[in-house]
Amino acid sequence: MDIFRTIVTTTASVVTWEILKRRDEKNKEESEYRNIKIKRDLMDEFSASCDKAGVEMDFQLKKMITDFNREVQDQER
Repeated sequence: MDIFRTIVTTTASVVTWEILKRRDEKNKEESEYRNIKIKRDLMDEFSASCDKAGVEMDFQLKKMITDFNREVQDQER
């Protein structure tokens, strides 16, 4: 019975370690994007512009990033 308990405990520890490792890797990747520093007054101005245009800030940021990426890719061709 002790051998079975040891095997189960060891297996659970390995699985838990792998899950935590994957979570930490994912959090690290996400935090690299979250650490982009933008001045507050610039973001306030951007927020006001988005409100005037009637678009969501996240949508506009994604659009600008996508457009920029396409522009750079087109220049490489």
